[in-house]
Amino acid sequence: MSEIISCSVCSHLLIKEQNTYKCENNHTFDLAKEGYLNLLLNAKKTSGDSKEMMAARRDFLAKGYYEKLSDRVNQRLKKYHSTDQAILDIGCGEGYYLSRFQKEIAPKASNFYGMDISKLGIRMAAKKNPMIHWLVANFAKLPFKDKSVSTVLSMFAEYSVPEIDRILTDDGNIIIVRAANNHLIELKNIIYPEIHEKVKTSSIKTFPGFCVEQENFSYKVTIQSTEDLLSLLLMTPHYWKIKPEGIENLKKFESLEVTISIEIDLLKRQKKSF
Repeated sequence: MSEIISCSVCSHLLIKEQNTYKCENNHTFDLAKEGYLNLLLNAKKTSGDSKEMMAARRDFLAKGYYEKLSDRVNQRLKKYHSTDQAILDIGCGEGYYLSRFQKEIAPKASNFYGMDISKLGIRMAAKKNPMIHWLVANFAKLPFKDKSVSTVLSMFAEYSVPEIDRILTDDGNIIIVRAANNHLIELKNIIYPEIHEKVKTSSIKTFPGFCVEQENFSYKVTIQSTEDLLSLLLMTPHYWKIKPEGIENLKKFESLEVTISIEIDLLKRQKKSF
């Protein structure tokens, strides 16, 4: 790993010594046999999504249902990201989106970083793509030096505004992808007796000092089996909200055309005028 990773204890730079990363205060972190680095201290084994949810996400995404979404995000990344700069995917899960981007534009690059609080997800990611630096870490305290990351990506994930602001270079970019109101509306009509949509606020309000370019992107795709529909449900927050009858209703469907509707926000620092 390039020398931009910081210690999760004292925030000093971590230096690699064989298969160990150590800071000047002698805090050490060992690389796992799969090649990822766990920077969480005293983390619960159940941190992040469960094994069942991660497996469902991996299997569902591998079937290509979200390829158009991934391709659209990659178009934006290619326009604004410089391949000789560091890119970080916060909440990367099993690494689907970052791996597709890395393989498309820079298969030999060494400055791609994916992090998630789930050790299960990061282990899956490391097994799938050893060219990327995978970290188990918390978004509330990003293990990176100040102004060391050129592009930050958040795909349906939580993030800390102050922490992203801290690690982002002065000319860096942030791409935030989140569900729009109509996302998976057909699925929601099946699993909920009534739908009460919250009004989604713009991320421009949460990143003071940044200008934002917004895009709404939608397409329809047919989910081709009950198993895939249940995997999709496991990937979403709706799984935790619905009643058992909602799952039973979904099991009645052997296929379903659903709307993929997302918002892509590109954020850049506003240039100061003197």
